[in-house]
Amino acid sequence: MLHRSCVAMLVVCLVACGAHQKMASAPMAAAAAPSMAGSPPPLDRSLFARDPAGQLSEDALQKILAAPIELDLPARVGVLPISTATDWRGPGPDERVPAGLAPLVDRLRRDAAFSLVTQTMVIPSGALGMEALREVAARYRLRYLILYREVIAKRSELNPWAWGYATLVGALFLPGQRHEVYGYIEATMFDVKTGLLMFTTRRAITASATGNQWHKASKRDKLAAVAISKFAPELAFDVLADLRKFAAVARAEILHRHGDAREGLVTLPGEGGPSVATDAY
Repeated sequence: MLHRSCVAMLVVCLVACGAHQKMASAPMAAAAAPSMAGSPPPLDRSLFARDPAGQLSEDALQKILAAPIELDLPARVGVLPISTATDWRGPGPDERVPAGLAPLVDRLRRDAAFSLVTQTMVIPSGALGMEALREVAARYRLRYLILYREVIAKRSELNPWAWGYATLVGALFLPGQRHEVYGYIEATMFDVKTGLLMFTTRRAITASATGNQWHKASKRDKLAAVAISKFAPELAFDVLADLRKFAAVARAEILHRHGDAREGLVTLPGEGGPSVATDAY
């Protein structure tokens, strides 16, 4: 009888300890789980002032940083060239089309992340600053913009063939000039709905060639156009790779801050890497 009593008391103690641990672990699990009730909603509009000075209140800044990231792809996307303004009115509609724009758009159109990729007109920005980009996108009904920019320097210098210029006749045909272009091309993903810049990627450009001293400016321009057209598809590949990295980081951040319930805020087809769509444009 004594043996059976000891066994019964041991069982009661084990059951009580297990219940206590279960009750103690429940509040800890509840505390560790993200609180969905108090999590902020994603941004549904731009909080930036329609002012080129870029005024942003402290409350708006904190709201932007606290809101979960939203990425809704596939979507309509426009590639907008950013040109250097020649005066206070900004670039005009008759500005030249950058050399890398067409090959960049052609490569982006093959990816499943975008339902439509279109070039846009260069429209004067006036005094609206970044808000003018949203107005351009609204006219095309675009969800995102890719802001494209070319920053290229050009120069020419003499090479050893230039000694032949002393004969005067040699100045007519000897390749005594070394033409060089260098700089970078740049693409920035812009969220039209919120006015936020998502990421920026750049690719370096460099090229050189030799020639005579005639029409040096046009030769440098042609050299730059050929080099940019060559590297623009590689910039598109960088954009697509960065877009998928952005989606992965956004999902991880949402999961950490807000739990599984908001993972649907980030949708991106073909996340295994930059892909090629089966249908042609």
